[in-house]
Amino acid sequence: NNKGKESIALVYWLLAREVLYLRGTLPRSQPWEVMVDSFFWRDVEELEQQEKDRQAAAEETAAPATTDWSQGPVGDWADASAPTDNWNA
Repeated sequence: NNKGKESIALVYWLLAREVLYLRGTLPRSQPWEVMVDSFFWRDVEELEQQEKDRQAAAEETAAPATTDWSQGPVGDWADASAPTDNWNA
C-alpha cells in the first residue's frame, strides 16, 4: 500500500537519506539518526487542541472538588418561621 500518509512519509525519508548519501554528507556505513516519523504531517492546530484537551482532562481528575465542612450550618433548621406543609394525606 503506497497511498497512506505513513508510506508517503517513508518514501520521503528514504529519498532524503539517499540524497545525503549521494552528496557525501552521510556515509553508507553510518546509520541515519533521523526517525521516520519526523516526516509525518501533523496539523499544528489539531495538536494544540489535543494538548488543551489533555490538560483539561488532567485538571478535572487531578483536583477533586472538596467541601469545606468547617463552616457552621447555613440556617437554623428548627426555625419556627420556616413554612410547614401538612404532610397528612
